[in-house]
Amino acid sequence: MDYSQPTYTIQVVPSGLQNVGTGLRKVFVSDPGLTLQLLLTLGLIAGGIALHLSALQWTLVAFVTLLFLGAGMFRRAALLQINRDHSISPFQASRIKCMGNAIVTITAGISFLTYIMVFVPKITPLL
Repeated sequence: MDYSQPTYTIQVVPSGLQNVGTGLRKVFVSDPGLTLQLLLTLGLIAGGIALHLSALQWTLVAFVTLLFLGAGMFRRAALLQINRDHSISPFQASRIKCMGNAIVTITAGISFLTYIMVFVPKITPLL
């Protein structure tokens, strides 16, 4: 009896959640910039706890941080798609890369301005 035939092997089909987890793992391993974004997030959380932010301030910080992280993840996913899909022309690939970088830069600027509005008034009395 040949147990290497497909009828005798166990066919494992990953669930949707496992696929998402595997995709996120690939994104974080292949993009050190996204890891840097997460380290920034940890610093923001620690600073917010130390400065006793209000619920509204936490909401603002969480919202813009999620926008910033989401833009970074979508940018990396687009870059992975460019590497995998060979039907994308070099012109289209350069436009996709430029758009991804622009979106991350815009969300970083919005996040930075929001962090300044939230954290500077809390820090100035301490100085």
